[in-house]
Amino acid sequence: MKSSRPLLFLLLRHEETESPRGVLYGQRDVPLSSRGRRRTEKLVERLSRLPVEAVYSSDLSRALYGAELLSRRTGAPLFVTPLLREIDFGEWTGLSLSELLEIPEFAQRLATPEKISPPGGESLSQLFARASRMLDLIRRKHPGGLVVTFAHGGFNRALVSSVLGLSPRRFFTLEQHPGALNLLVFFPEGVPLLALFNAPAEIDLAHWVEYYGGGAEPPRSN
Repeated sequence: MKSSRPLLFLLLRHEETESPRGVLYGQRDVPLSSRGRRRTEKLVERLSRLPVEAVYSSDLSRALYGAELLSRRTGAPLFVTPLLREIDFGEWTGLSLSELLEIPEFAQRLATPEKISPPGGESLSQLFARASRMLDLIRRKHPGGLVVTFAHGGFNRALVSSVLGLSPRRFFTLEQHPGALNLLVFFPEGVPLLALFNAPAEIDLAHWVEYYGGGAEPPRSN
Protein backbone atom coordinates (compact mmCIF):
# COMPACT_ATOMS: atom_id res chain seq x y z
CA MET A 1 0.00 0.00 0.00
CA LYS A 2 1.29 3.44 -0.89
CA SER A 3 2.11 5.87 1.88
CA SER A 4 0.75 9.42 1.88
CA ARG A 5 4.00 10.52 3.57
CA PRO A 6 7.33 10.95 1.80
CA LEU A 7 10.25 8.72 2.67
CA LEU A 8 12.97 10.83 4.30
CA PHE A 9 16.11 8.84 3.67
CA LEU A 10 18.94 10.21 5.84
CA LEU A 11 22.21 8.72 4.59
CA LEU A 12 25.27 9.23 6.80
CA ARG A 13 28.96 8.65 6.39
CA HIS A 14 30.70 7.40 9.52
CA GLU A 15 33.01 9.73 11.47
CA GLU A 16 36.83 9.64 11.38
CA THR A 17 38.60 6.37 12.12
CA GLU A 18 41.85 5.28 13.73
CA SER A 19 43.28 4.50 10.30
CA PRO A 20 45.79 7.05 8.94
CA ARG A 21 44.44 9.49 6.37
CA GLY A 22 45.08 8.65 2.75
CA VAL A 23 44.85 4.88 3.26
CA LEU A 24 42.26 2.78 1.44
CA TYR A 25 40.71 0.53 4.07
CA GLY A 26 37.57 -0.36 2.11
CA GLN A 27 35.88 -3.35 3.71
CA ARG A 28 38.57 -3.79 6.36
CA ASP A 29 36.99 -3.32 9.80
CA VAL A 30 38.73 -0.19 11.09
CA PRO A 31 37.28 1.28 14.34
CA LEU A 32 36.37 4.89 14.93
CA SER A 33 38.93 7.12 16.62
CA SER A 34 38.13 8.52 20.07
CA ARG A 35 37.22 11.83 18.40
CA GLY A 36 35.07 9.95 15.89
CA ARG A 37 33.20 8.20 18.70
CA ARG A 38 32.58 11.47 20.55
CA ARG A 39 31.27 13.19 17.44
CA THR A 40 29.06 10.19 16.63
CA GLU A 41 27.60 10.25 20.15
CA LYS A 42 26.75 13.94 19.80
CA LEU A 43 25.07 13.31 16.44
CA VAL A 44 23.05 10.42 17.86
CA GLU A 45 21.88 12.67 20.70
CA ARG A 46 20.46 15.11 18.12
CA LEU A 47 19.03 12.38 15.90
CA SER A 48 17.27 10.73 18.84
CA ARG A 49 14.96 13.79 19.08
CA LEU A 50 13.62 13.07 15.58
CA PRO A 51 10.83 10.61 14.67
CA VAL A 52 13.18 7.85 13.49
CA GLU A 53 11.23 4.84 12.21
CA ALA A 54 14.13 2.54 11.32
CA VAL A 55 17.92 2.44 11.41
CA TYR A 56 20.08 0.69 8.81
CA SER A 57 23.82 0.09 9.00
CA SER A 58 26.81 -1.46 7.35
CA ASP A 59 28.13 -4.35 9.43
CA LEU A 60 31.53 -2.65 9.70
CA SER A 61 32.08 -1.28 13.21
CA ARG A 62 32.87 2.30 12.17
CA ALA A 63 29.29 2.62 10.85
CA LEU A 64 27.61 0.23 13.27
CA TYR A 65 28.73 2.15 16.37
CA GLY A 66 26.36 5.05 15.74
CA ALA A 67 23.55 2.87 14.39
CA GLU A 68 23.44 0.74 17.54
CA LEU A 69 23.45 3.84 19.75
CA LEU A 70 20.60 5.43 17.78
CA SER A 71 18.51 2.26 17.80
CA ARG A 72 18.89 1.94 21.58
CA ARG A 73 18.09 5.62 22.18
CA THR A 74 14.97 5.68 19.97
CA GLY A 75 13.71 2.11 20.09
CA ALA A 76 13.69 2.07 16.28
CA PRO A 77 14.47 -1.33 14.77
CA LEU A 78 18.04 -1.85 13.57
CA PHE A 79 18.85 -3.65 10.31
CA VAL A 80 22.50 -4.57 9.74
CA THR A 81 23.68 -5.69 6.30
CA PRO A 82 26.92 -6.08 4.31
CA LEU A 83 25.08 -4.51 1.35
CA LEU A 84 25.90 -1.15 2.97
CA ARG A 85 29.65 -1.80 3.15
CA GLU A 86 32.27 0.41 1.56
CA ILE A 87 33.56 -0.55 -1.89
CA ASP A 88 35.87 -3.56 -1.90
CA PHE A 89 39.33 -2.32 -2.92
CA GLY A 90 40.75 -5.82 -3.37
CA GLU A 91 44.55 -5.82 -3.60
CA TRP A 92 44.64 -2.05 -3.02
CA THR A 93 43.17 -2.40 0.50
CA GLY A 94 45.49 -0.96 3.15
CA LEU A 95 47.73 0.93 0.71
CA SER A 96 48.58 4.60 1.22
CA LEU A 97 48.01 7.26 -1.41
CA SER A 98 51.76 7.51 -2.10
CA GLU A 99 51.88 3.75 -2.69
CA LEU A 100 48.78 3.84 -4.87
CA LEU A 101 50.10 6.62 -7.08
CA GLU A 102 52.97 4.32 -8.08
CA ILE A 103 50.42 1.92 -9.58
CA PRO A 104 49.58 2.97 -13.19
CA GLU A 105 46.09 1.45 -13.02
CA PHE A 106 45.23 3.54 -9.96
CA ALA A 107 46.15 6.78 -11.75
CA GLN A 108 44.04 5.67 -14.72
CA ARG A 109 41.13 4.98 -12.37
CA LEU A 110 41.17 8.57 -11.13
CA ALA A 111 40.63 9.73 -14.72
CA THR A 112 38.26 6.98 -15.88
CA PRO A 113 36.81 5.33 -12.76
CA GLU A 114 34.14 3.51 -14.74
CA LYS A 115 36.78 1.57 -16.72
CA ILE A 116 39.33 0.54 -14.07
CA SER A 117 38.57 -1.73 -11.10
CA PRO A 118 40.82 -2.65 -8.16
CA PRO A 119 42.43 -6.07 -8.79
CA GLY A 120 40.35 -8.64 -6.93
CA GLY A 121 37.95 -5.92 -5.81
CA GLU A 122 34.66 -4.36 -6.82
CA SER A 123 33.94 -2.39 -9.97
CA LEU A 124 31.91 0.79 -9.85
CA SER A 125 29.13 -0.90 -11.81
CA GLN A 126 28.97 -3.57 -9.10
CA LEU A 127 28.97 -0.93 -6.36
CA PHE A 128 26.21 1.07 -8.11
CA ALA A 129 24.12 -2.09 -8.48
CA ARG A 130 24.59 -2.94 -4.80
CA ALA A 131 23.61 0.58 -3.72
CA SER A 132 20.51 0.53 -5.92
CA ARG A 133 19.51 -2.87 -4.56
CA MET A 134 19.86 -1.63 -0.98
CA LEU A 135 17.79 1.47 -1.66
CA ASP A 136 15.06 -0.58 -3.35
CA LEU A 137 14.88 -2.86 -0.30
CA ILE A 138 14.52 0.11 2.04
CA ARG A 139 11.90 1.84 -0.12
CA ARG A 140 9.78 -1.30 -0.33
CA LYS A 141 9.92 -1.83 3.44
CA HIS A 142 9.51 1.86 4.37
CA PRO A 143 7.34 3.78 1.87
CA GLY A 144 7.19 6.77 4.23
CA GLY A 145 8.72 8.23 7.38
CA LEU A 146 12.30 8.90 8.48
CA VAL A 147 14.89 6.17 7.90
CA VAL A 148 18.49 6.72 9.05
CA THR A 149 21.30 4.79 7.36
CA PHE A 150 24.93 4.63 8.51
CA ALA A 151 27.27 3.81 5.61
CA HIS A 152 30.50 4.86 3.87
CA GLY A 153 31.84 7.50 1.49
CA GLY A 154 32.11 5.41 -1.65
CA PHE A 155 28.78 3.68 -1.07
CA ASN A 156 27.05 7.03 -0.50
CA ARG A 157 28.48 8.48 -3.70
CA ALA A 158 27.19 5.49 -5.65
CA LEU A 159 23.71 5.63 -4.14
CA VAL A 160 23.28 9.37 -4.69
CA SER A 161 24.66 9.06 -8.23
CA SER A 162 22.17 6.28 -8.98
CA VAL A 163 19.22 8.33 -7.71
CA LEU A 164 20.29 11.40 -9.71
CA GLY A 165 21.12 9.41 -12.83
CA LEU A 166 24.79 10.37 -12.77
CA SER A 167 27.34 8.30 -14.67
CA PRO A 168 30.03 6.39 -12.74
CA ARG A 169 32.48 8.72 -14.51
CA ARG A 170 31.25 11.44 -12.12
CA PHE A 171 32.02 9.31 -9.06
CA PHE A 172 34.97 11.36 -7.83
CA THR A 173 33.17 14.69 -8.31
CA LEU A 174 30.99 14.00 -5.26
CA GLU A 175 32.57 14.66 -1.86
CA GLN A 176 31.75 12.84 1.38
CA HIS A 177 33.52 14.17 4.44
CA PRO A 178 33.69 12.05 7.62
CA GLY A 179 30.35 12.49 9.36
CA ALA A 180 28.64 13.86 6.22
CA LEU A 181 24.83 13.99 6.16
CA ASN A 182 22.77 13.45 3.01
CA LEU A 183 18.99 13.71 2.87
CA LEU A 184 17.04 12.21 -0.01
CA VAL A 185 13.29 12.74 -0.14
CA PHE A 186 11.12 10.23 -2.01
CA PHE A 187 7.61 11.61 -2.50
CA PRO A 188 4.60 9.37 -3.18
CA GLU A 189 4.48 11.17 -6.53
CA GLY A 190 7.08 13.18 -8.37
CA VAL A 191 10.82 12.83 -8.72
CA PRO A 192 13.21 12.22 -5.79
CA LEU A 193 14.80 15.27 -4.22
CA LEU A 194 18.35 15.60 -2.90
CA ALA A 195 17.65 18.04 -0.07
CA LEU A 196 21.05 17.84 1.66
CA PHE A 197 24.41 16.60 0.42
CA ASN A 198 27.71 16.37 2.33
CA ALA A 199 26.18 18.54 5.05
CA PRO A 200 28.00 18.92 8.39
CA ALA A 201 26.79 16.83 11.33
CA GLU A 202 25.90 20.01 13.26
CA ILE A 203 23.16 21.09 10.84
CA ASP A 204 19.64 21.56 12.23
CA LEU A 205 18.05 18.39 10.88
CA ALA A 206 14.79 18.98 12.77
CA HIS A 207 14.00 21.86 10.42
CA TRP A 208 14.48 19.73 7.31
CA VAL A 209 12.57 16.75 8.69
CA GLU A 210 9.66 18.96 9.74
CA TYR A 211 9.61 20.77 6.39
CA TYR A 212 9.66 17.71 4.12
CA GLY A 213 7.78 15.42 6.47
CA GLY A 214 5.07 18.03 6.86
CA GLY A 215 3.87 18.04 3.28
CA ALA A 216 6.30 20.10 1.21
CA GLU A 217 5.44 19.86 -2.48
CA PRO A 218 7.56 17.50 -4.59
CA PRO A 219 9.49 19.00 -7.49
CA ARG A 220 7.82 18.50 -10.84
CA SER A 221 9.50 17.82 -14.15
CA ASN A 222 8.68 20.26 -16.93
